[in-house]
Amino acid sequence: MTRTYLHAVREHLGRLTQGDRRRALVALRAQLDEFREAGLDPASVLGSPAEYAAQLVEALSEERPAGEARWRLLGLPVETRGPVDAEVRSRVWDPADPRLIVPRLFGLGWRVNLGAFAVRLGLIRPDDMGHDVLEGIPARNLRLARSVPLVIAGATVAATAFTWRSLPRTVASGFGPGGRARGRTSRTSVLGMVAIGAVPALWSQRPAATTEEALVRAATATSLAVLSASVVAATVADARHAGDRWGLLAAGAVPVAALASTGVVLLPLRSGLRHVWRTRPPVVPAADTLTKEHQEPR
Repeated sequence: MTRTYLHAVREHLGRLTQGDRRRALVALRAQLDEFREAGLDPASVLGSPAEYAAQLVEALSEERPAGEARWRLLGLPVETRGPVDAEVRSRVWDPADPRLIVPRLFGLGWRVNLGAFAVRLGLIRPDDMGHDVLEGIPARNLRLARSVPLVIAGATVAATAFTWRSLPRTVASGFGPGGRARGRTSRTSVLGMVAIGAVPALWSQRPAATTEEALVRAATATSLAVLSASVVAATVADARHAGDRWGLLAAGAVPVAALASTGVVLLPLRSGLRHVWRTRPPVVPAADTLTKEHQEPR
């Protein structure tokens, strides 16, 4: 019955864009799975497929999806608002959006939607960012998640201060695909690299309106802190042992940054799910289901 309901809703979503339609159906499919496990009729809760679809179309037509960039250049998304915009930051972790690749937080091109990445790995479901789950995250776990970028950035600052006097006046200005330095620049550029991780880490500690916002800030800052630490480490190593492929440290940090920022959201989220599972009352089967179970043939 749930599959029939899903197909019927899909038939009435022709007015939506393909992205909106996918997003709506992924969320609906997860909800219908819960209804099936509880023995509930979707129509009795959500209304008829036509009514439910009409509500979806009305809701999604009122605003532009958060996953869309504001501008496009030669078919490429261009975002000018940056991560200071809450709508743009939501792309970092949006499990309800099935797209793995979404517009970048700032500039031209794309980035990975870590929420969709976690869904594809089977670590969470698209609807696991619900209000009850987020509110069920223990305060201690939330504080630990928010402290991750601060610890990484703090370690980078401390390491830079410790090695500053031993650095030469010029350091690598960047690294090529092979990991070798592209040129030389003043060592003060290292301070800029440190700031790329330190400033977002401090910004992520500001009070957030919601738990979801706090986690997304922490994930964004963690990603930048890891990248900042790797570039600083590669630059310092190159200054001491020029000629080696130290730039590969920076390149290899990209997947590490993705995994770290995913963990910053995923681990607290899992604790929130466990809290909901422990406190949610058991589902009572429908009366007709109980009747059928006890009417076994003799």
